[in-house]
Amino acid sequence: MSETTTPSTALQIDAQETGACTRKLTITVPPERVRRVRQSVASRIANSVRMPGFRKGKTPASIVEKQFGQAIEQETVEKVIQEAYREALESGDHRPIEQGQVDNVHYHAGGELHFEVTFEVNPALELSRIDGFQVSRPADVVGDEEVDAVLERLRQDRGTPAPVEGTPDYGDQVQVEITQLDAEEEAEASNYRFELGEGQAIPDIEAAIMTLAPGEEGEFTVTFPEDFADEAQRGKQERLHIRLVDAQRKELPALDDEFAKGLGDFESMDALRERVRNDLAEDARRRADQAERDGLIGQIVEANPFDVPGSMVERYLDFMTGDVPDESGKRRARRAEEEERISQLRTFMRPQAEAGLRRMMVVEHLADREGLRATADDVDARVEQLAEKAGRSPSDVWVELERSGQMQALESEITEEKVFEHLRSRNTVSHG
Repeated sequence: MSETTTPSTALQIDAQETGACTRKLTITVPPERVRRVRQSVASRIANSVRMPGFRKGKTPASIVEKQFGQAIEQETVEKVIQEAYREALESGDHRPIEQGQVDNVHYHAGGELHFEVTFEVNPALELSRIDGFQVSRPADVVGDEEVDAVLERLRQDRGTPAPVEGTPDYGDQVQVEITQLDAEEEAEASNYRFELGEGQAIPDIEAAIMTLAPGEEGEFTVTFPEDFADEAQRGKQERLHIRLVDAQRKELPALDDEFAKGLGDFESMDALRERVRNDLAEDARRRADQAERDGLIGQIVEANPFDVPGSMVERYLDFMTGDVPDESGKRRARRAEEEERISQLRTFMRPQAEAGLRRMMVVEHLADREGLRATADDVDARVEQLAEKAGRSPSDVWVELERSGQMQALESEITEEKVFEHLRSRNTVSHG
């Protein structure tokens, strides 16, 4: 049975907008209401304790008060705050997006209880203007050179190393021993293995290595470039003894039908080339879609600016950085260096997080306002498309999506597509 609210137990609530997304409730709980809660807490404790000389539940109230008075007061305050906060939220139709922060608690035994609680809410989006914008969609045409570049990478990945006869060249993997000759004390040779032309050694060292055949050695004077990372070394000359221990060069397979068959279910090189072209085209289309959508959202946000709740940004950064607290809200212990790295990463990614959240909030707002949420029919049609593409039955695809927890993501994807189709119809999209 719920307690009947009377003038003597009614809350006094003062609600303030302290920011676009922040609210503060100042709540005063009258003495009568506090007294009732305290009696309930004291009665529960008295009925549950067992003290020497008394049967359970029969301990005199005075002894219970003397023994557990502090615990009774603490639990009373916590329970009164919890109940009053919940009632204040319901009475004002406040919808926090995070747990409220309770501050300035004032209570004296027998008197009223006064406290403040601050929390964040979603911003009130108006979006008075969502049309009349112009956005440029990047070109998504795939050229032969892009296809050739992918095929060449596949070819390089499947190359087999073989010993180099004669001097090495760019692209060869070398192992060298390098000794400083100008060191004040006799220096030991240092071993290095790297690929020539990848910038892992300065140009003069690479040029010296390319004059040697495996097993050969020599003395060389090298000059460090003016853009060398270590400023103290820039322009400095050094005498080095370099011995080429080993050099390996990839033997690359021919781009023929046998190569294509070795990569999967491809009957010919033409079939592989077509798959590569289709994959590149799909990737280019997705990038163009994203650029177009980002352009539209960016202009809509600029025309209808709104704040993003700080707590929402922090949670998004938790996800983006993998810095997620456990169920109790605690984060794992980290060394000072890792703590600094995470802090810098969060600072760097904050603008991206805020932009991502604004995008999401605009889409969600328009989906509700314009009635563009994915329907059951929309989802059924998309599942059928996925099933046809994968050569599977729609029921199997549906079960897999449900089991893997991807159904909600699919609904969100469809909703977003409908929102952006709506925006395209009201704005101008030019193609690059």
